[in-house]
Amino acid sequence: MSPSRRLRVYWERYAAPTRTERDAGFRAVLDAATGRGLRVAGLFGVAALVGAAVAVGVTTLIAGGDMVEATVEATLQIGRVLTDKLFVFAAAAVFLAVARFRPRLTVGRWLVAAYVLVAAGFLTADDVARADIEFLAAWLSLLLLLTVGTVPFQPVQTLALGLLITIVHTGATAVPGMEVSLDVSENVRRIAYLVLVTFLCTVMNGALYAGRYGQYRVTERLARLRDRLERRSQLLETRGAELEAQQAELESSLGRLSRAQTQLVQQEKMASLGQLTAGVAHELKNPLNFVNNFAQLSAELLDDFEDELREDDGRSVAEALGASGDLLDDLRANAAKIREHGRRADGIIRSMLAHSRATPGPHRPAPLNGLLEEYVGLAYHGMRAEHTGFNVEIEKSLDPAVGDVEMVPEEMGRVFLNLLDNALQATRERAADGEPDYAPRLSVATRPLPRGGAEVRVSDNGRGIPDDVLDRIFEPFFTTKPTGEGTGLGLSLTYEIVVHGHGGTLDVETAEGEGTTFVVSLPGEDPAATGGAAASGAAASGMASGGMASGGAAGRGGEAQD
Repeated sequence: MSPSRRLRVYWERYAAPTRTERDAGFRAVLDAATGRGLRVAGLFGVAALVGAAVAVGVTTLIAGGDMVEATVEATLQIGRVLTDKLFVFAAAAVFLAVARFRPRLTVGRWLVAAYVLVAAGFLTADDVARADIEFLAAWLSLLLLLTVGTVPFQPVQTLALGLLITIVHTGATAVPGMEVSLDVSENVRRIAYLVLVTFLCTVMNGALYAGRYGQYRVTERLARLRDRLERRSQLLETRGAELEAQQAELESSLGRLSRAQTQLVQQEKMASLGQLTAGVAHELKNPLNFVNNFAQLSAELLDDFEDELREDDGRSVAEALGASGDLLDDLRANAAKIREHGRRADGIIRSMLAHSRATPGPHRPAPLNGLLEEYVGLAYHGMRAEHTGFNVEIEKSLDPAVGDVEMVPEEMGRVFLNLLDNALQATRERAADGEPDYAPRLSVATRPLPRGGAEVRVSDNGRGIPDDVLDRIFEPFFTTKPTGEGTGLGLSLTYEIVVHGHGGTLDVETAEGEGTTFVVSLPGEDPAATGGAAASGAAASGMASGGMASGGAAGRGGEAQD
């Protein structure tokens, strides 16, 4: 920046900040300060008027007192001079009336400047007329100080007034007759005094002016911040209302989803129960046929026994019973068969009721092989009831060393039924492709684990699971079945029951075009001690969680059917 440019910037910033006053907001601040300043000048005039009245009263009292004539005369002269000066300052009281009209900054400046110059002229003329300017510099300094505490002048304007007052005083010292009473050194001291007062008043005025502007900027900045905060507050309130509305909508959607999930889980349970019922119906048919047949045979045997008793009325009862011993043995054998097949039907019904129970029972030792035998038969007969013409070869390799395993039998029954149904469906779908020499085959095998527990392998020679589906098979509601044929909860519930409910693992081994093997591993101890029972309860209620999907993807287990 060039020196001239820098000098201009300093001039506009500190000496004559005219551009600052172009700001409408700051101009309003200066206009308000002008009104207050005129009232201050008016109060100064009122105080001077009171001082003049006091001076008159004191002078009167002194003139009427018993004093030396020379002293009285000197006092009266001082009183008249003081009274004249104070009446000049008392003229400023007119500003009280002017302030009522709320004049703008420019008008206020002109009025105060005119008053200062006119008052300086009167004070100077009065002292020149008396040929005594001893206290003129002090009276003129008081006038200049009046500009600092009233209307907000620019520093350069205060400087100009001070220089004009200094020039007026210098002119008074040059009046003929005055140069005799004052020597050159006295004149220099008076001029230097006025210059210092002018400098002091200019600096004070500049500081007050800069303070007003700084206060205005701070107030303006605070106002902008307040407006911004109000807008932010309104925006936050609006967003808060929107968030509350979204939260209400999400809660409503969550409620609907929860109800829909409950319905889907119930549908899954009903579908599983339907499969079980088909197998149960087929299984119950055999014992009921036995019961009916043996009951009919028993009725015929009773007729033969009655005929045998009535054949010879002369025989004794012992002889008749001895002759009918074979009939009685047949009746006993028939009753035993009826009881045996009745118990078999009762066991099937109890198994179905346990499978449909909403709340699982406690963990307890149960024969794993027997449970598999039962559910393989139920799944197979259920499939046969739905698809009469389809048949599948079932291979069972159940290790007797497995024995009893700690489990919730009805829960594991659901697991086995889901896996067996998926395996049967996989073989049925591949058979529908019409491959030559394809023979559907289902394999179920068990073996004990070295650290206790058992492993169950359910294998089929179906199509296998594609790689793009394998990572999602445990996700709740994921299914490859056509719409309306599957809920997508079968494998997620299976994973929940095995892993979270029983502390076991569920894995899958698959190859496209070769088949799939589910591997279920159950621990040898009751997982209820580590919280597994609670998880089993959650699984039994059918609430499939997001953890199924992540755990399923990690375990790489399941079937892409249900």
